[in-house]
Amino acid sequence: MGVQTVVFAVGQEEYGLPIEAVHEIARLGEVRPVPDAPPFVRGLINLRGLALPVVDLRVRFGLPAPESDDPGREVGNALVLVAEIAGDRVGLAVDEVVEVTVLEDISPPPSLVSIPFISGLANLPDRIIMQLDPEKILAPDELRELLS
Repeated sequence: MGVQTVVFAVGQEEYGLPIEAVHEIARLGEVRPVPDAPPFVRGLINLRGLALPVVDLRVRFGLPAPESDDPGREVGNALVLVAEIAGDRVGLAVDEVVEVTVLEDISPPPSLVSIPFISGLANLPDRIIMQLDPEKILAPDELRELLS
Protein backbone atom coordinates (compact mmCIF):
# COMPACT_ATOMS: atom_id res chain seq x y z
CA MET A 1 0.00 0.00 0.00
CA GLY A 2 1.39 3.38 -0.98
CA VAL A 3 1.99 6.53 0.99
CA GLN A 4 0.11 9.67 -0.06
CA THR A 5 2.85 12.27 -0.30
CA VAL A 6 3.32 15.98 -0.90
CA VAL A 7 6.25 16.18 -3.32
CA PHE A 8 8.23 19.43 -3.28
CA ALA A 9 11.47 20.81 -4.67
CA VAL A 10 14.36 22.35 -2.79
CA GLY A 11 17.07 23.33 -5.21
CA GLN A 12 17.22 20.74 -7.99
CA GLU A 13 16.11 17.85 -5.77
CA GLU A 14 12.64 16.53 -5.01
CA TYR A 15 11.55 15.48 -1.55
CA GLY A 16 8.35 14.12 -0.11
CA LEU A 17 6.45 14.41 3.15
CA PRO A 18 3.56 12.16 4.11
CA ILE A 19 0.40 14.16 3.49
CA GLU A 20 -0.85 13.62 7.04
CA ALA A 21 2.13 15.67 8.30
CA VAL A 22 1.24 18.66 6.08
CA HIS A 23 -1.54 20.96 7.32
CA GLU A 24 -1.42 23.48 4.48
CA ILE A 25 0.68 25.16 1.82
CA ALA A 26 1.02 28.95 1.73
CA ARG A 27 3.17 31.70 0.21
CA LEU A 28 6.06 32.51 2.49
CA GLY A 29 5.32 36.22 2.86
CA GLU A 30 7.13 38.58 5.21
CA VAL A 31 9.56 36.86 7.56
CA ARG A 32 10.62 38.40 10.85
CA PRO A 33 14.15 37.42 11.89
CA VAL A 34 14.65 35.69 15.23
CA PRO A 35 17.72 36.91 17.16
CA ASP A 36 20.30 34.23 17.96
CA ALA A 37 18.38 31.58 16.00
CA PRO A 38 20.27 28.74 14.30
CA PRO A 39 21.24 29.48 10.67
CA PHE A 40 18.54 27.17 9.28
CA VAL A 41 15.78 29.19 10.96
CA ARG A 42 14.59 31.80 8.48
CA GLY A 43 12.40 33.51 11.11
CA LEU A 44 8.74 33.87 12.04
CA ILE A 45 5.74 34.47 9.82
CA ASN A 46 2.25 35.53 10.79
CA LEU A 47 -0.12 32.86 9.55
CA ARG A 48 -3.65 34.06 10.34
CA GLY A 49 -2.60 35.33 13.76
CA LEU A 50 -0.29 32.41 14.56
CA ALA A 51 3.44 33.15 14.91
CA LEU A 52 4.91 30.28 12.93
CA PRO A 53 8.65 29.49 12.97
CA VAL A 54 10.03 28.78 9.50
CA VAL A 55 12.88 26.39 8.78
CA ASP A 56 14.80 27.07 5.56
CA LEU A 57 15.21 23.60 4.07
CA ARG A 58 17.90 24.85 1.67
CA VAL A 59 20.10 25.74 4.62
CA ARG A 60 19.04 22.65 6.59
CA PHE A 61 20.01 20.42 3.68
CA GLY A 62 23.28 22.29 3.01
CA LEU A 63 22.20 23.50 -0.44
CA PRO A 64 23.37 26.74 -2.08
CA ALA A 65 21.19 29.84 -2.36
CA PRO A 66 19.06 30.00 -5.53
CA GLU A 67 20.62 31.48 -8.65
CA SER A 68 19.23 34.91 -9.48
CA ASP A 69 18.53 33.76 -13.06
CA ASP A 70 16.64 30.67 -11.89
CA PRO A 71 13.01 31.77 -12.39
CA GLY A 72 10.49 30.51 -9.90
CA ARG A 73 13.18 29.54 -7.43
CA GLU A 74 13.93 32.96 -6.02
CA VAL A 75 13.45 33.60 -2.32
CA GLY A 76 10.46 35.86 -2.98
CA ASN A 77 8.60 33.00 -4.66
CA ALA A 78 9.18 30.52 -1.85
CA LEU A 79 6.35 28.53 -0.37
CA VAL A 80 5.91 27.27 3.14
CA LEU A 81 4.62 23.84 4.02
CA VAL A 82 2.94 24.05 7.40
CA ALA A 83 3.95 20.71 8.88
CA GLU A 84 3.39 19.00 12.18
CA ILE A 85 6.61 17.96 13.87
CA ALA A 86 6.39 16.26 17.26
CA GLY A 87 2.93 17.74 17.79
CA ASP A 88 3.90 21.34 16.94
CA ARG A 89 3.36 23.29 13.74
CA VAL A 90 6.46 24.46 11.93
CA GLY A 91 6.83 26.12 8.53
CA LEU A 92 9.17 24.50 6.03
CA ALA A 93 10.37 26.89 3.30
CA VAL A 94 10.49 25.11 -0.07
CA ASP A 95 11.05 26.30 -3.63
CA GLU A 96 8.10 24.61 -5.30
CA VAL A 97 5.31 22.14 -4.59
CA VAL A 98 5.44 19.64 -7.43
CA GLU A 99 2.48 17.36 -6.80
CA VAL A 100 0.49 15.29 -4.37
CA THR A 101 0.85 11.64 -5.29
CA VAL A 102 0.90 8.13 -3.91
CA LEU A 103 4.39 6.67 -3.67
CA GLU A 104 4.06 2.90 -3.96
CA ASP A 105 7.58 1.60 -3.54
CA ILE A 106 9.64 3.41 -0.93
CA SER A 107 12.87 1.61 -0.17
CA PRO A 108 15.25 2.32 2.71
CA PRO A 109 18.07 4.70 1.79
CA PRO A 110 21.40 3.05 0.96
CA SER A 111 23.75 2.65 3.90
CA LEU A 112 26.03 5.32 2.41
CA VAL A 113 23.22 7.87 2.81
CA SER A 114 23.47 8.77 6.48
CA ILE A 115 21.09 11.71 6.50
CA PRO A 116 18.86 11.12 9.53
CA PHE A 117 15.75 12.86 8.16
CA ILE A 118 15.58 10.78 4.96
CA SER A 119 13.40 7.76 5.68
CA GLY A 120 13.39 6.27 2.19
CA LEU A 121 13.73 6.66 -1.55
CA ALA A 122 10.95 6.33 -4.10
CA ASN A 123 12.30 5.30 -7.49
CA LEU A 124 9.96 6.60 -10.17
CA PRO A 125 10.53 6.01 -13.90
CA ASP A 126 11.94 9.50 -14.46
CA ARG A 127 13.20 10.61 -11.03
CA ILE A 128 13.98 9.75 -7.43
CA ILE A 129 12.04 11.30 -4.55
CA MET A 130 13.63 11.39 -1.11
CA GLN A 131 10.94 10.71 1.48
CA LEU A 132 11.48 12.72 4.67
CA ASP A 133 10.64 11.68 8.20
CA PRO A 134 8.95 14.81 9.62
CA GLU A 135 9.89 13.81 13.16
CA LYS A 136 13.60 13.89 12.25
CA ILE A 137 13.85 17.13 10.26
CA LEU A 138 14.64 18.80 13.57
CA ALA A 139 16.30 17.16 16.56
CA PRO A 140 14.24 17.40 19.78
CA ASP A 141 16.57 20.07 21.24
CA GLU A 142 16.40 22.09 18.00
CA LEU A 143 12.61 21.95 18.06
CA ARG A 144 12.51 23.07 21.70
CA GLU A 145 14.85 25.98 20.90
CA LEU A 146 12.79 26.93 17.85
CA LEU A 147 9.52 26.98 19.77
CA SER A 148 10.79 28.70 22.93
